[in-house]
Amino acid sequence: MAGKIKVLIVDDSALMREALKSIIASDPGMEIVGTAKDGEEGTKKVFELKPDVITMDLKMPIMTGLEAIQDIMKQRPTPIIVVSSMDVKVIVKALTIGAMDFVPVTQDIEVIEMDLLEKIKIASRIKPLRRINIGKPPKKLAVKKTAECKIIAIGVSTGGPQALQVVLSKIPQNIPAGILVVQHISDGFVNGLAEWLKAGSFLDIKTAKAGDILKKGETLFAPDKYNMNIENNGKIILKEDTSRRMIHVPSIDETMKSVAETYGKNSIGVIMTGMGRDGVEGIKAISAAGGTTIAQDEASSVIFGMNKLAIDTGCVDMVVPLEQIADEILKAL
Repeated sequence: MAGKIKVLIVDDSALMREALKSIIASDPGMEIVGTAKDGEEGTKKVFELKPDVITMDLKMPIMTGLEAIQDIMKQRPTPIIVVSSMDVKVIVKALTIGAMDFVPVTQDIEVIEMDLLEKIKIASRIKPLRRINIGKPPKKLAVKKTAECKIIAIGVSTGGPQALQVVLSKIPQNIPAGILVVQHISDGFVNGLAEWLKAGSFLDIKTAKAGDILKKGETLFAPDKYNMNIENNGKIILKEDTSRRMIHVPSIDETMKSVAETYGKNSIGVIMTGMGRDGVEGIKAISAAGGTTIAQDEASSVIFGMNKLAIDTGCVDMVVPLEQIADEILKAL
């Protein structure tokens, strides 16, 4: 069993536990080290069995999946994949309190199998982080009346929901800037993420619609399957990828390039935790236009991928821990 990925299954349904065991056992690189029928038993087995990855249901007796995730991420941080049929808002909450990713069980079994095995492999290579306590931010920012309106473009992938919660919760509502966010996430979840983040922030946070005008103190998320661009008057343009060549749609690069072209030196680009290289060209474009560029550091990243590649280009002005990103944004404003 040496070298295999050790997986703990936590689910109150005996049928689902058996289904997950069958899926995971089909991969010779994985080993099921145990199962648990509720969050309390699962939390105990995390300490006993020291799994590399946990699959976690959310609706369980005695201790729910959300409660178990909170306990595990405080006491023994371990990569957790949520496998659940719960509604979007509950799954989004699981992501913001420390779960790494999720597999909705509303899909057919073949899709679940492919999705789950791939995400377990990715999770096994990730350094889990303890839950970050979010301090109370200032509600107002001292802003000069002559301050130019700027724009902030944030790109993030794996580990994004929790990271965004930390950053957006620390930004006051009267900033002289609008914020555009591109988060790589499965279709159907971006609206729930925006709603969840809005509940813990002073900012007006929502999913962008074609024709929206970005306002100061507003945060717009790129919607599923569309690239989000912006015009001089702040008007949002949504574009489909008719070429079918892009790995990620919405694309961080597309949004950041549009921001660089439209706002130039008044643009701020932030690249955060995530796998791949989406956002690297966008950060280069903002830097070339005279804007400010910020990257999340390795120690605070779930995956030091996109941000590392952006840093390697030499186009990043500041590399800082997650908790300091909002401060650097405010300084740039």
